[in-house]
Amino acid sequence: MPDDQVYTLDDYAETLIRDKNYQTLTQDMHVELKKDILRRVQDFMISRVITKLSDDQVKEMNMLLDTDPTDQQVQDFVSSSLNNSSEFISDTLFEFRQTYLGLI
Repeated sequence: MPDDQVYTLDDYAETLIRDKNYQTLTQDMHVELKKDILRRVQDFMISRVITKLSDDQVKEMNMLLDTDPTDQQVQDFVSSSLNNSSEFISDTLFEFRQTYLGLI
């Protein structure tokens, strides 16, 4: 991808589907699988973030999550709450990828 293009979680899910190399995936199955991956990666990310937060930050995050926030709002919260948030997110997505693809 060019440097100026944003790599989204949708792109990430598509990459995982491609890397998993499903042989008999219909379009409907693809759509459902992508939704499942996105839900699972978000849950995985949130569980990892929570382990890095103070008790007060966890309460704040729970209040945010109760409002059905956008991905950007969650990302902004994580960025403001964690040191080296970009590295943390990259490492967490890499860990999810390794687990999803059965590499660890």
